[in-house]
Amino acid sequence: MKKLFVLIVLMAGIVWGAEAQSKGITFEQTKEWKKVLKKAKKEKKLIFIDCYTSWCGPCKMLSSQVFTREDVGNQFNADFVNVKYDMEKDADGVMLKDKFEVKAFPTLVFVDPNTQQVVHKMVGAGSAEWLMEGGKIAKDPQNNLRGLTKRYEAGERNTDLLSRYLTALSSAYMQEKQGAVAAEYLNALSDDEIVTKDNWELIKKNVSDPLSKPIRQVIANIGRFYEVAGKEVVDYKLENSIKGAVAEITYWRPGNGEFDEARNGELIKLLQSLDYAFIPGALASLYTAEYVRKGDYKGMLNSMREAFKYNVFRNGEEQMYFQNNIEALAGCDDKTLVQEGIDWIDARCTQTKDYFAKANLMNSKARLLTKNGDTLGADKAKMEEEKYNAEGEKRSGGKAVRAIRMN
Repeated sequence: MKKLFVLIVLMAGIVWGAEAQSKGITFEQTKEWKKVLKKAKKEKKLIFIDCYTSWCGPCKMLSSQVFTREDVGNQFNADFVNVKYDMEKDADGVMLKDKFEVKAFPTLVFVDPNTQQVVHKMVGAGSAEWLMEGGKIAKDPQNNLRGLTKRYEAGERNTDLLSRYLTALSSAYMQEKQGAVAAEYLNALSDDEIVTKDNWELIKKNVSDPLSKPIRQVIANIGRFYEVAGKEVVDYKLENSIKGAVAEITYWRPGNGEFDEARNGELIKLLQSLDYAFIPGALASLYTAEYVRKGDYKGMLNSMREAFKYNVFRNGEEQMYFQNNIEALAGCDDKTLVQEGIDWIDARCTQTKDYFAKANLMNSKARLLTKNGDTLGADKAKMEEEKYNAEGEKRSGGKAVRAIRMN
């Protein structure tokens, strides 16, 4: 009787497991691409491929929280032949990674089995609703990635088509193509033509360079753009665009490619013509960065003192400015100047109350001590870094995220 009971429990578990699996997406057991193609052709369905890796966190989230949804399974099992490939371990997965130009994980690909061409692609992880909507678009030959590409290449340029196409390119992580398409359309518009709500949306989503023609047109027609989009939204976009361009220049170091002096000069000229609260800090960053590029570390330290003297930073930006520039002393051969930087780090560490900021400062200190040959001091600084990180996590209940460092 006992054996019969155990058998019943085991059978119930198997049935329950099968039912649970059937509620989500049913993926093919085979990893042979030829067999997947054959089945998809026979059933006249597109192929849905989950391109994942064993180390990818978002891939695991999709697998455990999205693919298992009953509504997702109902749609995808009816519409597609579904298959999963580890792009680094499965033999056909490695082959398909190159074939379908998979460059990030997770990437979700929809393939026509007859041509083996990608009809739609989604990079990243989202909600069940996001995936289901993507599946619907993939089945729409006019509005999936392949269909929109054909329409664009055939000469369609209406705003609806452009918006859909740029969204599809963004979803597929085709950034270079996305930028080219947005630029081709927007760069052809006059000041009067560009000031519309639809064009603003295209600029907001697809243009980030403050020196580009569309952003310059926004600046030149700022009042009119305030009317169609709202002052807060427009100013936020301009601030982020400018700060991104400034960061690109200020974090440049030898070995990162040739420095674009002309672009640097254009950006400074643009900033000098604008009147926003963040502009003084942005200009100070660019001026200090010039000393770093020239290897004038004494000039760099003086430039930093000048910036702090006039209090040009806001919202904690001075910490990133300080950290980025003080670490440049790792390229300085003057031990006296490096020690000056170390002493300044200690002074700032005493002044700041944020434990994660203190930890980052100790990380910088360790680098400079190593530069000066003080390995014992560097080890002590690293211990201080860990201590401050631990205290920060303790005080935040383990919920705080450590500051992102740009090396």
